[in-house]
Amino acid sequence: MEKKNDLKSLLIILLASSCIASAASEVSLNSLLIEMVDRSELTRQCSPQYVAKAATSYDRASKVNNPADGLYIEKKGRDWGKGWFANRDFKQFVRVEENNGRTENVLMDDQGPGAIVRWWATANNDGIIRIYLDGAETPVIEMKPAELVGGDKLTFYPFSFKASDDKTNPDWRGHDLYLPIPYQKSCKVTWEGGGSYYQIGYRKYAAGTKVRTFTMAQLKDAEGLMKQVAATLTEKNPKVSGEVVSRSDITLAPEQSTTLTLEGEKAITRFLLQLKADDYKQALRSTVVSMNFDGKQTAWIPVGSLVGVGYSDEMNDTFYVKADNKTGTLASYYMMPFQKLAELTITNYGSQPVTLKRLEATVDSYKWDDRSLYFNATWFELRNISTVNRSDLNYVTVLGAGRYVGTAITIFNTCTLPNNQTWWGEGDDKVYVDGEVFPSIFGTGTEDYFGYAYCRPQRYCTPFISQPRGEGNKKWGYTNNNRYHLLDDIPFTESIKFDMEIWHPFRKNMNYAAATFFYADADAKQNIVPDVASVRHKVALHRDDVFK
Repeated sequence: MEKKNDLKSLLIILLASSCIASAASEVSLNSLLIEMVDRSELTRQCSPQYVAKAATSYDRASKVNNPADGLYIEKKGRDWGKGWFANRDFKQFVRVEENNGRTENVLMDDQGPGAIVRWWATANNDGIIRIYLDGAETPVIEMKPAELVGGDKLTFYPFSFKASDDKTNPDWRGHDLYLPIPYQKSCKVTWEGGGSYYQIGYRKYAAGTKVRTFTMAQLKDAEGLMKQVAATLTEKNPKVSGEVVSRSDITLAPEQSTTLTLEGEKAITRFLLQLKADDYKQALRSTVVSMNFDGKQTAWIPVGSLVGVGYSDEMNDTFYVKADNKTGTLASYYMMPFQKLAELTITNYGSQPVTLKRLEATVDSYKWDDRSLYFNATWFELRNISTVNRSDLNYVTVLGAGRYVGTAITIFNTCTLPNNQTWWGEGDDKVYVDGEVFPSIFGTGTEDYFGYAYCRPQRYCTPFISQPRGEGNKKWGYTNNNRYHLLDDIPFTESIKFDMEIWHPFRKNMNYAAATFFYADADAKQNIVPDVASVRHKVALHRDDVFK
């Protein structure tokens, strides 16, 4: 078997003699860039320890979870919601302060060691955004908003980009920045002369963590490393280490399964299958992979949702998953460690034969320790659900310790109103960590969590977010949204609850499927159970399929 070199490992070898040699003991721009492309990092509880936080423009009227706030009340004009479902998620700030004769709106104010790891905003180039680190009176970054987030003045793709990449009506695209900005003592972000929708995701490290505070000189010095990391993030056919265990040309009759069995203290570095069926879209939904590691089932998910395309015959190209609609090749690059035994089972729950032209796992050595975690994936689908009343839909609740690393949703929208009045995704993400009563991450809209904006229907794929298909945003039809958490993962030590508001402003029914991806310890329990009836159900290709 061929032993492949992992570009991440090559990066570490090339840089071992540089200033990042102390990365294990010091968090820095360079260490975070390397961590961004280290797929093994997420397989262990984080070290140094940190919690994930977000400073966002969510409506501050959302204070207490009162289900009655979601009841439908007929109203003329735009309905902004109330209470827990209040939706004026813009121009909301921590405070307003005067600095050197300037009035600056404070977006974020964090004390202690940390790092900004993700930034999303809508297009707005009014005023100036300033980032003050470690209590300095002079900002380390001072830029127009659209130049900083989504522009190319600070950094280049894929660390900064707009979603979608379609340039028609550019002001309606989401703006994204994934350049890590670490700090030792504090971070304050302000916006003078403007304000809009924003989300700033950051890590809050444990007290005593040594952090090298970001400077523009460091950014310049890191250009070579950043180019290598960018190349790794955007590889079309990533090189992974390990030996390939494969089978080919397996035809599964309805209700038939096949299993790849792997033994030893190892980790799967790539899981790949090439799918062929007469009804390919149905096969993406009705063909399910279940994963058992060391005797425990941790994943049960349709193969299409595993790679972020749901049941659409589309391409997806991200850092963690890839789908080639021309060849039917579906690949996951999540690293999946195990101590003794891994069993990957493919089951055809459909009514047609399905052929696996290739079924393979690339397996490498892995040192299991007390920080190691198992890969988990969940999936469910709700069909013909009513959106008359607003509600919070629970994507998953996990009891245990781990790290939340990704979300994929598949929507079929039935709204037929004219003039683009079809948007289904008004709801905010709400993430509760370790028993929180109020979510530590409170978002500003479904499409904002997924990195785009204003229900743009165009396809896009980046290492971090993708929309393989999106016409259901602007008319009745189908949408896939995906987000993969790299540096912006969400660690938890006791539990995590991930909710998303369901809020269609025109109260139209839809199908809604959600998949989640996380790593967790052996004792972790989650609330999503395998749903064979749903994967057998006819996929919706027309709005009539939803109502039936």
